Amino acid sequence: MSLRNKLLLSFAAICLLVISLLVLNSFMAREQGSHVQRLLAIHHHYAALLNLKNAVNRQLSEAQDIFIYGKSVDGKSFQETAAQVGTEMQRLQAAVDLTEALPVTVVGDEIDSGRVRMVELQHQYEDLYRELVLMTMLIQSGRKAKAQEHFQTEISRRFGNFFNKIDGWLVVKKEQLASTEEGFVSINEQHNRTSLIALVAIMVIVLFFSGVFVYLLGPRLRDMLRGTERISKGDFSIPVRVEGNDEFSRLALSMNQMMADLATSRKKLLEQSYYSGMADMVSGTLHNLRNALAPIVIELEEQQRALVGLRLERMVQACAELKGGTHDVTRHADLIEYLELSLVRLHEGLGQTAEGMALTRNKVGVVEKVLNQHSYLARMERPREIVVLAEVVNDCLGLVPQDALATIPVLVDDSVAAIGPVVSQRIVLVQVLANLVSNGLESILRSGATSGQVVIDASETSEEDGGRQVHLRVTDTGEGIPAEMLERIFERGISSKGVGSGLGLHWCANATASLAGRLYAESAGLGSGTTLHLVLNVDQVKS
Repeated sequence: MSLRNKLLLSFAAICLLVISLLVLNSFMAREQGSHVQRLLAIHHHYAALLNLKNAVNRQLSEAQDIFIYGKSVDGKSFQETAAQVGTEMQRLQAAVDLTEALPVTVVGDEIDSGRVRMVELQHQYEDLYRELVLMTMLIQSGRKAKAQEHFQTEISRRFGNFFNKIDGWLVVKKEQLASTEEGFVSINEQHNRTSLIALVAIMVIVLFFSGVFVYLLGPRLRDMLRGTERISKGDFSIPVRVEGNDEFSRLALSMNQMMADLATSRKKLLEQSYYSGMADMVSGTLHNLRNALAPIVIELEEQQRALVGLRLERMVQACAELKGGTHDVTRHADLIEYLELSLVRLHEGLGQTAEGMALTRNKVGVVEKVLNQHSYLARMERPREIVVLAEVVNDCLGLVPQDALATIPVLVDDSVAAIGPVVSQRIVLVQVLANLVSNGLESILRSGATSGQVVIDASETSEEDGGRQVHLRVTDTGEGIPAEMLERIFERGISSKGVGSGLGLHWCANATASLAGRLYAESAGLGSGTTLHLVLNVDQVKS
């Protein structure tokens, strides 16, 4: 079974259990809702009975005040009390109607008993009220003794029967309220137990499937992790274990095939590097030293011309003439003034020479850095570091002939600065770019054009595997390259200058290949200029 089907099966089992729990909760909720409805109806009914009893009790008190204690009849108060009793009767009827509106499963046979009791109460109260009205009329007609006797013998008994009827109904409602509360508590406890059992069951199933997946997939994930660690260390000798025919097995097969291809490629590269490494290193070192020494030689020649221009021999002649003595006062003053001016000029010239020597010393440091870099390359792999392309381009311009830069502008497009930091080999990039820019400047000079320029621009693309690719272009307006030479321009011994060893672009191509990149040329032909493309696969700088 594939990993996808296993996950789907586990998900279906958990969903089925959750749905069962929801259905059970829904059933329990309906049961709880029924008991809540019953509790509300009984409570409303109970409260209506108590209110009715209180209202009738107030009416009994008024009747006792009139018929026993001889209080005068207040018709308005008597009617208000009767109206209040009527209101409570209506509320009790509403409570009975509310009970009747509930489902039969909730109230059972309470509907019929409530109707019967309500009808009996209404009839009893109507008879009682008619007797009270009749007794009131007897008192008003002067037959007070007869009214009192009838109240004590008949009406008091009817009041007692009415209260007994209400009390009996209250006892029934109280018992129903207690039993309903017990049922609600029982249902609630049962619901809680069921929910707890379902929750425990879900946790057990989740833990079970988690344990199964950890047991089945844990060792395979560890094998995959160890395989990737071996690949990162360059060890392709131990393949990843393959078990089954699921997604992990296919991934392991792909990793093993990739490791085999990488091992074969590395073996071929090592063999090729063994035969050509030493020759390329020597030729590359000499070429880089020549590029680095060329501006130093030019600056030394300029400093030599500056020193010769100081004309120290004339200062020596003036000193000799002053030492020999001269009787011409004017001549003596002129010699002194000449020596003073010459010393000032000598001081300025020596200062400029010192500044030039400082610049020369910095470029000698570049030469030393080149030597150290190639000495390091002779012993071990080049280091990779965080590189800012704008700084690399700026450094490479310090290695090209300065006299050519003084006459031919090198324009750096803003797209170079827009490229973010990358991880690569900085010194190699500096040397390669310096060589490409120098070739562009020399091509413009050889073309004999009165004006020209070299433009450096860049762009960036993302690979499907998440890597980055930086594309640098060095474009000149020089003499161009014939179409038949575009593919051979990077071969050893091939030069576009007509004379030369042809090692510069060949070394650049090899150095670019060592950076996991490629170098190619583009030109429309002679007289159309050239664009040298430097494409590098670089690493993303991790924040």
